[in-house]
Amino acid sequence: MVKIKTSLPLEGLKVIEVAQGVAGPHCGRLLAAFGADVIKIEPPGGDWARTVGPFLGRNEDIESSAIYHYNNSGKKSAVLDISSLNGMATLKKLVAKADILLEDWDLSDRELLQLSNHTFTDSNPSLIELNLTPFGLSGPYSKFTSTPIIQLALGGYLYLTGLPEMEPLMLPGHQPDYLTGLNANGAVQIALWERDQTGKGQFVEITMMETLATLHQFTMEMETYEGYVRNRNGNLWQRESAFSNYGITTIECTDGHICFGISTEDQWERLCVMIGKSEFLEDPEYATRADRRKNASYLDSLLKEWVGNRTRKEVMIEASETWGLPTAPVLGISEVLEDPQFRHRGLFTEIEHPITGTATFPTFSFKSQSMSPILRRAPLLGEHNEEVRTQ
Repeated sequence: MVKIKTSLPLEGLKVIEVAQGVAGPHCGRLLAAFGADVIKIEPPGGDWARTVGPFLGRNEDIESSAIYHYNNSGKKSAVLDISSLNGMATLKKLVAKADILLEDWDLSDRELLQLSNHTFTDSNPSLIELNLTPFGLSGPYSKFTSTPIIQLALGGYLYLTGLPEMEPLMLPGHQPDYLTGLNANGAVQIALWERDQTGKGQFVEITMMETLATLHQFTMEMETYEGYVRNRNGNLWQRESAFSNYGITTIECTDGHICFGISTEDQWERLCVMIGKSEFLEDPEYATRADRRKNASYLDSLLKEWVGNRTRKEVMIEASETWGLPTAPVLGISEVLEDPQFRHRGLFTEIEHPITGTATFPTFSFKSQSMSPILRRAPLLGEHNEEVRTQ
């Protein structure tokens, strides 16, 4: 029998978080859930994320932002004006006793605050300082401002999203920031392991632009080694390539859309049998992946005919359970919250807050038998001022 730990793996670690928005705070959320004492240093007006909707409850105020609640659960909040000499001096005292500093000062910020990469690590050699910025602290873009659409454009994802005859489409939300926060959490764990071996901390840079660029492995290899430049193709696979295929498509049902992700030869064979077209397996017109891709519109019509008047759930169950095909309904957010797979695995939980009441939030995308992360509410602005000042 596996013995359940009574303590979390990061207990005893002190984290000072001056980062705002999404990327740095999302990393801090993970650290707090696994036991770290995360002290969030906010400017007098609060983290700018407090002003961003949607807002929980009936009030649109700094205590009601859903994005702030999600990314700052389990932390302590202290207000400090680090643009003043006294405020910066206080921050330096706090960081001198910390294990980790999460910050998002770009090159312009660092010049304004008169900070170098060694300002904090020289006075605290065991400190792990994580710097999270859109572009990094060097290079021609290092002083540029950014938002998610800018990152997706420069990271190569806007170019790939949408229909070939239309303008590129943006992904909703702050996906580049969240991915950067996840990368930062991984970097923290590696830096902590390194510190255990050497006793020394380090300064670590994480950038959003580089985070996105590292996710292009398949597309980059196609262009670099095959000479094929991938473009926007909607739900269809790329056109003229050795990887061309039919079966990555979306079909309308009576209650919405369902998608198919047919990508292997054995899946193509089962799809043909499922829709009653097993003769396609011997037809030279469908012999290769490229041939099927050229006949995508016709194959879509056959698949639509097979779907008929069935619901998304009916199609998914037959295609997945009977034929072993990757199939899924296109879910709205309310349906995601009620999906039986998510509910079975307990992905979502309710957290109560003194201002906004009870709200539902995601937990974590991994499970462990030996530890259980804790999610607590986000702090009120300056809620822990006195506690932090006495440290």
